[in-house]
Amino acid sequence: MKLHEYQGKEVLRQYGVNVQDGKVATTPEEVQAIYKEYGQPVVVKAQVHVGGRGKAGGVKFSSSEEKAVENAKNILGMDIKGLTVNKVLVTKAVDIDAGTEYYVGMIVDRNVQSYTLMASAEGGMEIEEVAAATPEKIIKHRVDPVTGLRPYEAREVAIKAGFKGNLNKIADMMVKMSKAAFERDAVLVEINPLFVDADGTPLALDTKFEIDDNAMYRHKDVAHYRELAAEHPLEIEASEYGFAYVKLDDGNVGVLGNGAGIVMTSLDVVNRAGAKPANFLDIGGGAKADVVYNAVKLVSKDPDVKSIFINIFGGITRADEVAKGVIKALEDGILTKPVRMRIAGTAEDEAKALLNEKNSDLIKMYPTMFEAAEEAAKDANAAGGK
Repeated sequence: MKLHEYQGKEVLRQYGVNVQDGKVATTPEEVQAIYKEYGQPVVVKAQVHVGGRGKAGGVKFSSSEEKAVENAKNILGMDIKGLTVNKVLVTKAVDIDAGTEYYVGMIVDRNVQSYTLMASAEGGMEIEEVAAATPEKIIKHRVDPVTGLRPYEAREVAIKAGFKGNLNKIADMMVKMSKAAFERDAVLVEINPLFVDADGTPLALDTKFEIDDNAMYRHKDVAHYRELAAEHPLEIEASEYGFAYVKLDDGNVGVLGNGAGIVMTSLDVVNRAGAKPANFLDIGGGAKADVVYNAVKLVSKDPDVKSIFINIFGGITRADEVAKGVIKALEDGILTKPVRMRIAGTAEDEAKALLNEKNSDLIKMYPTMFEAAEEAAKDANAAGGK
């Protein structure tokens, strides 16, 4: 679950991180009142769950009350990468020239099976841009999951990254950020920019904070932060069914499988076949016909999907249950797009018999996943998919 900047700051504040104060507003009048309260220039910042807000015009310096109101009117309601801005964060402006901007972040790194602490002197820039243009400017350090980040390690990272200022205070902030990541089951925590003033004191000006959805039952105190309006409607519906579903951009083949590994493989073979997967959908093990039915119904709702590739290896999942679910979707008029399947394993022969009896051109079963994926790709591309 992604947190807005102001929400992420609130979580970090609970761990003692020195974060920039600010107040949330939903109307220009509220922005005006906040400006009067602060009595100094402010920054009006769009609160949406995407990066690149500044480049999109969603972050504006406001030197006067009138400018703050004008900026609020322009930002509220604007579209940033498909998301509508419904609220803004108003913060006191900081004289960036009077200090230095840095980047620090914690990210789940599966390559090292732990968190990796990242630090860069290129604060204020998108870390992806830094990684692409000057990767040597990003210092990385694996954080031991048992001991956590220790102060001396944080200081060493800060020194290697070229940070200036009070390194003990900067290291302390990094340790606290690390603790927040571990205890909150975060998949990503960023402070960017980390502003260090002329006295060497660090201040978190902007944050990104994302909590693992699978761990949300442990963090009910922030569950109300979730905003369904900011999520894809199919992902919301999938969560109601209990599916592991991710909508993918620019895809034309719906992908359905049983198990994360086989679904990931399915995405690869669709790409190899010359099409693009439109989603990741894992129905899990032991799925019955009704589960498959709901999965097919979900994928069929995606207008980007021109064909569906089902890849099932039956162990505890019976192939005939998969076939029954697909056939029911066809009979109910839900399935109008071609389905190309590889179903192997338990009750495979029974599944073949059911599909042969139905004898529909919309549903075809193939011996290998490569053949099924190739046919699904052909169908999707022929239908004018992306």
